[in-house]
Amino acid sequence: MNKLATILFCLSIILINPLGIDKGMIWSQPKILAVELICILNIFIISQHHKLKFSKTWKIAALLWGLFLLIGAIATINSPEPMRSLLGQSTAKDGLLYWILIVIFSLSNALVLKLEPSIGRSQLKGLIIGGVILAGSIFPQAINWHIDYTATTGQLLKSHILQSTIYREQQPIGLYSHRGFASFTLAVVALIALIGWRWKWLNKKFVQINLIIIIPALLLTQTRAGLLALFLSAGYLLGRKHYKLILACAIACILIIATFSQTRNIGGDSIISKFTSNRDYLWEISTTRIKMRPLGWGFDGFETAYPYLPDGKIKTIPITATKAHNLFIDVALSVGIIGLGVYLGLIGFSLWCVLKSPYKDIGTVAIAYLIFTFAWYESAQYTHIFWWSLSFFDYEKISRSSSISDELSASSHSPGVDTRIRSWVSRAKARIFKQI
Repeated sequence: MNKLATILFCLSIILINPLGIDKGMIWSQPKILAVELICILNIFIISQHHKLKFSKTWKIAALLWGLFLLIGAIATINSPEPMRSLLGQSTAKDGLLYWILIVIFSLSNALVLKLEPSIGRSQLKGLIIGGVILAGSIFPQAINWHIDYTATTGQLLKSHILQSTIYREQQPIGLYSHRGFASFTLAVVALIALIGWRWKWLNKKFVQINLIIIIPALLLTQTRAGLLALFLSAGYLLGRKHYKLILACAIACILIIATFSQTRNIGGDSIISKFTSNRDYLWEISTTRIKMRPLGWGFDGFETAYPYLPDGKIKTIPITATKAHNLFIDVALSVGIIGLGVYLGLIGFSLWCVLKSPYKDIGTVAIAYLIFTFAWYESAQYTHIFWWSLSFFDYEKISRSSSISDELSASSHSPGVDTRIRSWVSRAKARIFKQI
Protein backbone atom coordinates (compact mmCIF):
# COMPACT_ATOMS: atom_id res chain seq x y z
CA MET A 1 0.00 0.00 0.00
CA ASN A 2 2.86 2.37 0.75
CA LYS A 3 4.28 1.95 -2.76
CA LEU A 4 0.85 2.51 -4.28
CA ALA A 5 0.48 5.68 -2.21
CA THR A 6 3.86 6.88 -3.52
CA ILE A 7 2.79 6.28 -7.13
CA LEU A 8 -0.58 7.99 -6.74
CA PHE A 9 0.84 11.07 -5.02
CA CYS A 10 3.45 11.29 -7.76
CA LEU A 11 0.71 11.10 -10.41
CA SER A 12 -1.23 13.86 -8.66
CA ILE A 13 1.58 16.18 -9.75
CA ILE A 14 2.59 14.87 -13.17
CA LEU A 15 -0.48 13.25 -14.74
CA ILE A 16 -1.77 14.85 -17.95
CA ASN A 17 -4.02 13.79 -20.83
CA PRO A 18 -2.15 14.61 -24.09
CA LEU A 19 -5.31 13.91 -26.11
CA GLY A 20 -7.49 16.42 -24.25
CA ILE A 21 -9.23 19.13 -26.25
CA ASP A 22 -8.95 21.97 -23.70
CA LYS A 23 -6.79 22.98 -20.74
CA GLY A 24 -9.13 21.42 -18.21
CA MET A 25 -9.13 18.04 -19.93
CA ILE A 26 -5.38 18.08 -20.57
CA TRP A 27 -3.99 19.30 -17.25
CA SER A 28 -6.73 19.43 -14.57
CA GLN A 29 -8.92 16.36 -14.92
CA PRO A 30 -6.03 13.84 -14.88
CA LYS A 31 -4.76 15.27 -11.60
CA ILE A 32 -8.30 15.17 -10.20
CA LEU A 33 -8.41 11.50 -11.19
CA ALA A 34 -5.21 10.87 -9.23
CA VAL A 35 -6.75 12.50 -6.14
CA GLU A 36 -9.88 10.38 -6.58
CA LEU A 37 -7.72 7.24 -6.66
CA ILE A 38 -5.95 8.39 -3.50
CA CYS A 39 -9.35 8.76 -1.82
CA ILE A 40 -10.30 5.23 -2.85
CA LEU A 41 -7.01 3.93 -1.44
CA ASN A 42 -7.55 5.86 1.79
CA ILE A 43 -11.07 4.50 2.22
CA PHE A 44 -9.82 0.96 1.63
CA ILE A 45 -7.10 1.35 4.27
CA ILE A 46 -9.61 2.79 6.73
CA SER A 47 -11.99 -0.12 6.07
CA GLN A 48 -9.32 -2.56 7.28
CA HIS A 49 -9.47 -1.05 10.76
CA HIS A 50 -12.63 -2.23 12.49
CA LYS A 51 -12.16 -0.36 15.76
CA LEU A 52 -12.08 3.14 14.34
CA LYS A 53 -12.20 6.07 16.73
CA PHE A 54 -12.70 9.66 15.63
CA SER A 55 -10.78 12.20 17.65
CA LYS A 56 -12.29 15.48 18.79
CA THR A 57 -9.95 17.32 16.41
CA TRP A 58 -11.15 15.27 13.45
CA LYS A 59 -14.80 15.82 14.39
CA ILE A 60 -14.33 19.60 14.56
CA ALA A 61 -12.63 19.59 11.15
CA ALA A 62 -15.44 17.43 9.73
CA LEU A 63 -18.05 19.82 11.18
CA LEU A 64 -16.34 22.84 9.60
CA TRP A 65 -16.05 21.04 6.27
CA GLY A 66 -19.72 20.08 6.38
CA LEU A 67 -20.71 23.68 7.10
CA PHE A 68 -18.54 24.93 4.23
CA LEU A 69 -20.11 22.45 1.80
CA LEU A 70 -23.61 23.41 2.96
CA ILE A 71 -22.90 27.09 2.34
CA GLY A 72 -21.33 26.19 -1.01
CA ALA A 73 -24.38 24.16 -2.01
CA ILE A 74 -26.72 27.06 -1.14
CA ALA A 75 -24.51 29.47 -3.11
CA THR A 76 -24.59 27.05 -6.06
CA ILE A 77 -28.39 26.80 -6.02
CA ASN A 78 -28.74 30.59 -5.85
CA SER A 79 -26.01 31.27 -8.39
CA PRO A 80 -26.85 32.95 -11.73
CA GLU A 81 -24.70 30.15 -13.24
CA PRO A 82 -25.43 27.02 -11.15
CA MET A 83 -23.73 24.59 -13.56
CA ARG A 84 -20.57 26.68 -13.57
CA SER A 85 -20.65 26.72 -9.78
CA LEU A 86 -21.10 22.95 -9.72
CA LEU A 87 -18.29 22.16 -12.16
CA GLY A 88 -15.99 25.14 -11.63
CA GLN A 89 -14.00 27.31 -13.98
CA SER A 90 -13.12 25.49 -17.22
CA THR A 91 -9.41 25.19 -16.39
CA ALA A 92 -9.29 25.39 -12.59
CA LYS A 93 -12.18 22.88 -12.18
CA ASP A 94 -12.75 24.18 -8.65
CA GLY A 95 -16.53 23.84 -8.42
CA LEU A 96 -18.69 22.27 -5.73
CA LEU A 97 -17.92 18.76 -6.99
CA TYR A 98 -14.20 19.38 -6.58
CA TRP A 99 -14.69 20.64 -3.04
CA ILE A 100 -16.63 17.51 -2.14
CA LEU A 101 -13.61 15.54 -3.38
CA ILE A 102 -11.22 17.68 -1.31
CA VAL A 103 -13.31 17.12 1.81
CA ILE A 104 -13.12 13.35 1.30
CA PHE A 105 -9.40 13.59 0.54
CA SER A 106 -8.55 15.73 3.56
CA LEU A 107 -10.60 13.87 6.16
CA SER A 108 -9.75 10.37 4.90
CA ASN A 109 -6.05 11.21 4.69
CA ALA A 110 -6.08 12.49 8.26
CA LEU A 111 -7.50 9.13 9.38
CA VAL A 112 -5.01 7.15 7.29
CA LEU A 113 -2.05 9.10 8.68
CA LYS A 114 -3.29 8.33 12.18
CA LEU A 115 -3.94 4.63 11.50
CA GLU A 116 -0.88 3.96 9.31
CA PRO A 117 1.84 6.50 10.27
CA SER A 118 4.42 5.07 7.87
CA ILE A 119 2.27 5.94 4.85
CA GLY A 120 3.01 9.62 5.46
CA ARG A 121 6.61 9.01 4.39
CA SER A 122 5.43 7.26 1.22
CA GLN A 123 3.11 10.14 0.36
CA LEU A 124 5.92 12.63 0.89
CA LYS A 125 8.27 10.65 -1.35
CA GLY A 126 5.63 10.48 -4.06
CA LEU A 127 5.30 14.27 -4.10
CA ILE A 128 9.08 14.69 -4.29
CA ILE A 129 9.43 12.20 -7.15
CA GLY A 130 6.62 13.98 -8.98
CA GLY A 131 8.34 17.32 -8.38
CA VAL A 132 11.62 16.08 -9.84
CA ILE A 133 9.82 14.77 -12.94
CA LEU A 134 8.03 18.12 -13.24
CA ALA A 135 11.36 19.93 -12.97
CA GLY A 136 12.79 17.70 -15.69
CA SER A 137 9.91 18.63 -17.99
CA ILE A 138 10.71 22.34 -17.60
CA PHE A 139 14.17 22.33 -19.17
CA PRO A 140 13.22 21.25 -22.73
CA GLN A 141 10.47 23.90 -22.79
CA ALA A 142 12.95 26.58 -21.74
CA ILE A 143 14.93 25.71 -24.87
CA ASN A 144 11.99 25.16 -27.23
CA TRP A 145 8.70 26.84 -26.28
CA HIS A 146 6.76 24.72 -28.82
CA ILE A 147 6.93 21.71 -26.46
CA ASP A 148 3.83 21.25 -24.31
CA TYR A 149 3.74 17.40 -24.07
CA THR A 150 0.32 17.18 -25.75
CA ALA A 151 -0.66 15.33 -28.92
CA THR A 152 -0.52 18.67 -30.79
CA THR A 153 2.91 19.70 -29.48
CA GLY A 154 4.68 21.98 -31.93
CA GLN A 155 1.48 22.96 -33.77
CA LEU A 156 0.54 26.65 -33.74
CA LEU A 157 -2.75 28.55 -33.73
CA LYS A 158 -0.86 31.79 -34.24
CA SER A 159 2.81 32.69 -34.28
CA HIS A 160 2.81 33.06 -30.47
CA ILE A 161 0.07 30.58 -29.48
CA LEU A 162 0.24 26.77 -29.46
CA GLN A 163 -2.64 24.58 -30.59
CA SER A 164 -3.27 23.81 -26.90
CA THR A 165 -3.86 27.61 -26.40
CA ILE A 166 -0.62 28.03 -24.44
CA TYR A 167 1.01 31.40 -25.14
CA ARG A 168 4.72 31.74 -25.76
CA GLU A 169 5.12 34.06 -22.76
CA GLN A 170 3.49 31.44 -20.51
CA GLN A 171 6.26 28.92 -21.13
CA PRO A 172 7.80 26.95 -19.53
CA ILE A 173 4.71 25.34 -18.02
CA GLY A 174 6.07 21.87 -17.33
CA LEU A 175 3.13 19.53 -16.83
CA TYR A 176 0.66 22.30 -15.94
CA SER A 177 -1.48 24.76 -17.87
CA HIS A 178 0.45 27.80 -16.61
CA ARG A 179 4.00 28.40 -15.48
CA GLY A 180 2.64 29.97 -12.26
CA PHE A 181 1.04 26.64 -11.31
CA ALA A 182 4.30 24.83 -12.04
CA SER A 183 6.27 27.34 -9.96
CA PHE A 184 4.12 26.80 -6.88
CA THR A 185 4.40 23.02 -7.16
CA LEU A 186 8.18 23.19 -7.56
CA ALA A 187 8.45 25.58 -4.60
CA VAL A 188 6.48 23.38 -2.21
CA VAL A 189 8.21 20.20 -3.38
CA ALA A 190 11.57 21.83 -2.56
CA LEU A 191 10.10 22.71 0.83
CA ILE A 192 8.77 19.17 1.34
CA ALA A 193 12.24 17.79 0.57
CA LEU A 194 13.71 19.99 3.32
CA ILE A 195 11.00 18.80 5.71
CA GLY A 196 11.77 15.17 4.84
CA TRP A 197 15.42 15.79 5.65
CA ARG A 198 14.61 17.48 8.98
CA TRP A 199 12.36 14.55 9.89
CA LYS A 200 15.12 12.09 8.93
CA TRP A 201 12.82 10.51 6.38
CA LEU A 202 15.29 11.44 3.62
CA ASN A 203 19.07 11.53 3.68
CA LYS A 204 20.98 14.75 3.06
CA LYS A 205 22.51 13.69 -0.27
CA PHE A 206 19.13 12.69 -1.71
CA VAL A 207 17.65 16.06 -0.75
CA GLN A 208 20.63 17.97 -2.19
CA ILE A 209 20.30 16.18 -5.54
CA ASN A 210 16.59 16.96 -5.68
CA LEU A 211 17.13 20.62 -4.88
CA ILE A 212 19.85 20.90 -7.54
CA ILE A 213 17.23 19.80 -10.09
CA ILE A 214 14.19 21.64 -8.70
CA ILE A 215 15.58 25.11 -7.90
CA PRO A 216 16.90 25.87 -11.45
CA ALA A 217 13.55 24.73 -12.88
CA LEU A 218 11.74 27.04 -10.46
CA LEU A 219 13.90 29.96 -11.59
CA LEU A 220 13.17 29.18 -15.23
CA THR A 221 9.43 29.66 -14.62
CA GLN A 222 10.22 33.32 -13.79
CA THR A 223 7.30 33.48 -11.36
CA ARG A 224 7.87 35.84 -8.46
CA ALA A 225 5.09 34.44 -6.25
CA GLY A 226 6.51 30.92 -6.31
CA LEU A 227 10.01 32.09 -5.46
CA LEU A 228 8.77 34.37 -2.68
CA ALA A 229 6.61 31.59 -1.23
CA LEU A 230 9.63 29.24 -1.10
CA PHE A 231 11.96 31.81 0.46
CA LEU A 232 9.61 33.02 3.19
CA SER A 233 8.34 29.58 4.17
CA ALA A 234 11.86 28.05 4.07
CA GLY A 235 13.10 30.91 6.24
CA TYR A 236 10.35 30.14 8.75
CA LEU A 237 11.21 26.43 8.57
CA LEU A 238 14.96 26.81 9.15
CA GLY A 239 14.66 29.49 11.84
CA ARG A 240 17.30 31.73 13.41
CA LYS A 241 19.87 28.93 13.59
CA HIS A 242 20.54 29.35 9.87
CA TYR A 243 20.25 33.16 9.76
CA LYS A 244 23.37 33.58 7.59
CA LEU A 245 21.97 31.28 4.92
CA ILE A 246 18.57 32.97 5.16
CA LEU A 247 20.17 36.42 4.78
CA ALA A 248 22.13 35.33 1.70
CA CYS A 249 19.00 33.79 0.17
CA ALA A 250 17.02 36.97 0.96
CA ILE A 251 19.48 39.11 -1.00
CA ALA A 252 19.44 36.63 -3.90
CA CYS A 253 15.63 36.46 -3.82
CA ILE A 254 15.28 40.25 -3.94
CA LEU A 255 17.70 40.52 -6.86
CA ILE A 256 15.97 37.75 -8.81
CA ILE A 257 12.48 39.17 -8.22
CA ALA A 258 13.72 42.62 -9.26
CA THR A 259 15.18 41.10 -12.43
CA PHE A 260 11.92 39.27 -13.22
CA SER A 261 9.98 42.51 -12.69
CA GLN A 262 12.23 44.45 -15.06
CA THR A 263 11.64 41.95 -17.87
CA ARG A 264 7.88 42.57 -17.77
CA ASN A 265 5.93 45.54 -19.02
CA ILE A 266 3.83 46.15 -15.91
CA GLY A 267 1.72 49.31 -15.84
CA GLY A 268 0.30 51.11 -12.84
CA ASP A 269 1.73 53.79 -10.59
CA SER A 270 1.49 52.19 -7.15
CA ILE A 271 3.91 49.68 -5.69
CA ILE A 272 1.04 47.23 -5.16
CA SER A 273 0.10 47.44 -8.84
CA LYS A 274 3.64 46.72 -9.94
CA PHE A 275 4.17 43.95 -7.37
CA THR A 276 0.87 42.20 -8.16
CA SER A 277 0.96 42.81 -11.94
CA ASN A 278 -2.09 45.09 -11.72
CA ARG A 279 -4.15 42.52 -9.84
CA ASP A 280 -5.36 45.26 -7.50
CA TYR A 281 -7.67 46.31 -10.34
CA LEU A 282 -9.32 42.89 -10.17
CA TRP A 283 -9.63 43.24 -6.39
CA GLU A 284 -11.49 46.53 -6.79
CA ILE A 285 -13.96 44.93 -9.21
CA SER A 286 -14.42 41.98 -6.87
CA THR A 287 -15.12 44.19 -3.86
CA THR A 288 -18.06 45.83 -5.59
CA ARG A 289 -19.47 42.41 -6.63
CA ILE A 290 -19.14 41.04 -3.08
CA LYS A 291 -21.20 43.99 -1.82
CA MET A 292 -23.87 43.23 -4.42
CA ARG A 293 -24.25 39.59 -3.25
CA PRO A 294 -22.81 39.11 0.28
CA LEU A 295 -23.97 35.46 0.25
CA GLY A 296 -21.89 34.66 -2.81
CA TRP A 297 -22.22 34.14 -6.55
CA GLY A 298 -21.45 30.40 -6.49
CA PHE A 299 -18.10 28.75 -7.08
CA ASP A 300 -16.02 30.40 -9.79
CA GLY A 301 -17.58 33.58 -8.48
CA PHE A 302 -15.40 36.12 -10.28
CA GLU A 303 -16.25 34.97 -13.80
CA THR A 304 -19.94 34.74 -12.86
CA ALA A 305 -20.10 38.10 -11.10
CA TYR A 306 -17.97 40.23 -13.44
CA PRO A 307 -20.66 41.10 -16.06
CA TYR A 308 -23.09 42.39 -13.40
CA LEU A 309 -22.71 46.10 -12.60
CA PRO A 310 -23.97 47.86 -9.45
CA ASP A 311 -26.38 49.99 -11.54
CA GLY A 312 -28.14 46.86 -12.83
CA LYS A 313 -26.53 46.83 -16.26
CA ILE A 314 -24.66 43.86 -17.68
CA LYS A 315 -21.24 44.13 -19.31
CA THR A 316 -20.94 42.50 -22.71
CA ILE A 317 -17.18 43.04 -23.12
CA PRO A 318 -15.36 40.04 -21.60
CA ILE A 319 -12.33 40.34 -19.32
CA THR A 320 -9.19 38.26 -19.85
CA ALA A 321 -8.94 37.31 -16.15
CA THR A 322 -11.02 34.40 -14.89
CA LYS A 323 -10.23 34.88 -11.18
CA ALA A 324 -9.77 37.74 -8.74
CA HIS A 325 -6.22 36.46 -8.14
CA ASN A 326 -6.47 36.49 -4.37
CA LEU A 327 -7.49 33.39 -2.45
CA PHE A 328 -9.77 35.03 0.09
CA ILE A 329 -11.37 37.49 -2.31
CA ASP A 330 -12.15 34.62 -4.69
CA VAL A 331 -13.66 32.60 -1.82
CA ALA A 332 -15.77 35.58 -0.70
CA LEU A 333 -17.04 36.03 -4.26
CA SER A 334 -17.91 32.33 -4.47
CA VAL A 335 -19.49 31.48 -1.10
CA GLY A 336 -20.01 34.90 0.44
CA ILE A 337 -18.80 36.52 3.63
CA ILE A 338 -20.18 33.75 5.86
CA GLY A 339 -18.57 31.08 3.67
CA LEU A 340 -15.27 32.95 3.83
CA GLY A 341 -15.52 33.04 7.62
CA VAL A 342 -16.02 29.27 7.77
CA TYR A 343 -13.20 28.74 5.27
CA LEU A 344 -10.83 30.89 7.35
CA GLY A 345 -11.89 29.01 10.46
CA LEU A 346 -11.17 25.69 8.77
CA ILE A 347 -7.71 26.75 7.60
CA GLY A 348 -6.90 28.45 10.90
CA PHE A 349 -8.00 25.48 13.01
CA SER A 350 -6.18 22.89 10.88
CA LEU A 351 -3.00 24.98 10.66
CA TRP A 352 -3.05 25.68 14.40
CA CYS A 353 -3.34 21.95 15.15
CA VAL A 354 -0.45 21.19 12.79
CA LEU A 355 1.83 23.94 14.11
CA LYS A 356 1.34 22.95 17.76
CA SER A 357 2.14 19.30 17.03
CA PRO A 358 5.59 17.64 16.91
CA TYR A 359 5.19 17.65 13.11
CA LYS A 360 4.78 21.41 12.77
CA ASP A 361 7.29 21.57 9.91
CA ILE A 362 4.65 20.37 7.44
CA GLY A 363 2.66 23.51 8.24
CA THR A 364 5.20 25.52 6.23
CA VAL A 365 3.70 23.98 3.07
CA ALA A 366 0.37 25.57 3.99
CA ILE A 367 2.14 28.85 4.74
CA ALA A 368 3.78 28.76 1.29
CA TYR A 369 0.37 28.22 -0.30
CA LEU A 370 -1.16 31.18 1.53
CA ILE A 371 1.75 33.39 0.43
CA PHE A 372 1.45 32.22 -3.17
CA THR A 373 -2.32 32.69 -3.35
CA PHE A 374 -2.08 36.30 -2.15
CA ALA A 375 -1.88 37.08 -5.88
CA TRP A 376 -3.03 33.72 -7.28
CA TYR A 377 -5.95 31.37 -6.71
CA GLU A 378 -7.07 27.81 -6.07
CA SER A 379 -6.90 25.22 -8.83
CA ALA A 380 -7.56 21.50 -9.04
CA GLN A 381 -4.06 21.16 -10.48
CA TYR A 382 -2.30 21.85 -7.15
CA THR A 383 -4.67 22.80 -4.30
CA HIS A 384 -4.73 19.21 -3.00
CA ILE A 385 -1.08 19.64 -1.90
CA PHE A 386 -2.18 22.39 0.48
CA TRP A 387 -4.92 20.26 2.01
CA TRP A 388 -2.56 17.28 2.19
CA SER A 389 -0.25 19.30 4.45
CA LEU A 390 -3.20 20.30 6.64
CA SER A 391 -4.41 16.69 6.85
CA PHE A 392 -1.56 16.20 9.37
CA PHE A 393 -3.76 18.05 11.89
CA ASP A 394 -4.42 14.80 13.78
CA TYR A 395 -1.00 13.21 13.26
CA GLU A 396 0.12 14.29 16.74
CA LYS A 397 -2.37 11.85 18.28
CA ILE A 398 -0.11 8.92 17.31
CA SER A 399 2.50 9.57 19.95
CA ARG A 400 3.31 12.90 21.54
CA SER A 401 6.47 11.59 23.19
CA SER A 402 8.00 9.62 20.33
CA SER A 403 10.07 10.98 17.51
CA ILE A 404 9.12 10.38 13.91
CA SER A 405 11.99 7.93 13.53
CA ASP A 406 10.70 5.93 16.49
CA GLU A 407 7.20 5.84 15.01
CA LEU A 408 8.49 4.59 11.68
CA SER A 409 10.57 1.96 13.43
CA ALA A 410 7.58 0.84 15.46
CA SER A 411 5.35 0.73 12.41
CA SER A 412 7.85 -1.53 10.64
CA HIS A 413 7.41 -4.15 13.39
CA SER A 414 3.61 -4.02 13.31
CA PRO A 415 1.51 -5.88 10.74
CA GLY A 416 0.90 -3.57 7.78
CA VAL A 417 -2.03 -3.30 5.46
CA ASP A 418 -0.29 -5.51 2.86
CA THR A 419 0.02 -8.35 5.39
CA ARG A 420 -3.65 -8.04 6.33
CA ILE A 421 -4.70 -8.13 2.68
CA ARG A 422 -2.72 -11.35 2.05
CA SER A 423 -4.22 -12.86 5.20
CA TRP A 424 -7.74 -11.91 4.06
CA VAL A 425 -7.17 -13.43 0.59
CA SER A 426 -5.85 -16.66 2.16
CA ARG A 427 -8.91 -16.99 4.39
CA ALA A 428 -11.23 -16.34 1.44
CA LYS A 429 -9.53 -19.06 -0.61
CA ALA A 430 -9.81 -21.48 2.29
CA ARG A 431 -13.57 -20.86 2.57
CA ILE A 432 -14.06 -21.38 -1.18
CA PHE A 433 -12.16 -24.69 -1.26
CA LYS A 434 -13.98 -25.84 1.86
CA GLN A 435 -17.33 -25.29 0.14
CA ILE A 436 -16.12 -27.20 -2.93
